[in-house]
This record gives sequence, structure tokens and C-alpha cells, in this order.
Amino acid sequence: MAEQRGSAADQVKALVEAAERIRAEAEAEASRARAGVDRIADRADQLGQRVDELAAGVAEAVTALKAEIEELREASEAAPPEEPTADEELIAEAEQVALDETPATPEGARLLALKMALDGRPRDETAAYLRENFELDDPEGLLDEVYARAGH
Repeated sequence: MAEQRGSAADQVKALVEAAERIRAEAEAEASRARAGVDRIADRADQLGQRVDELAAGVAEAVTALKAEIEELREASEAAPPEEPTADEELIAEAEQVALDETPATPEGARLLALKMALDGRPRDETAAYLRENFELDDPEGLLDEVYARAGH
């Protein structure tokens, strides 16, 4: 019977040691898991702060853009009219010549052709108009000059 007691005591001792090892391993694993959770929570806090900073920056940028748009609106309402561009001046000159001069005038034809070119009219349309309304010695030369000047 003493042998059974020793054997039972050894078994209990072995079971207690095994339970302590299992508990120690479980505590170590739980500690590692807690450390991992803490790292993830810290990273989540950092990301949350960064998102808040970015959102604040975007809000500031939107506010600044709205203010700039409002300034531009106010400036455009109060601004004097812009000076006419060279193209606009040529168009106005052509329109004036067309109103003032007779169609037989080569300079009037040149200015009307230039206006049509600046308006984006095709060269063949301008040529047809010149043939119908003007008596020109060199309509092709005039068209070459006008469309070159208009940048076409």
C-alpha cells in the first residue's frame, strides 16, 4: 500500500507540475496577447490623431478656398472692363470697315476675311463670301495673309 501511496503522490505531484506549466504557458501567452492588443490600441490612437489632424487641415483648406472664391467674385464684380485683345481690336475694326465702306474695297475685304478667320470660319467659306461680295485681283493671296495672321 505504501507503494500505491508513493505512486499516487507522484502522480498528484506530476499533475500539479503539469498544471503549473500549463498555467505558466497560458499566462505567458495571455501576456503576449495583451501586449499585442496594447500595440494595436496605441497604433489605432495614433491613426485617429492623424485622421483628426488631416480632417482639420482639409477643413482649413476648404475655408481658405471659399474665402478666395468670394474675394474673386467681389473683385470680378468691382473690376473695370478688361482692355480688348489684339484679336478683339481687329474684329472691331473689321466690323467698322464693313459698316462704313462699300464691298468693292480691298481693305474692307481683308478686314472682313480676317474677322471671319478670327471667328473660326473655314477658309473655303470665307473664300466663297469674298467671291460673292468683292471683286479682288488675288483672293487666294489675301486668304493666305489673313489666315496666317489669324494663326490658322
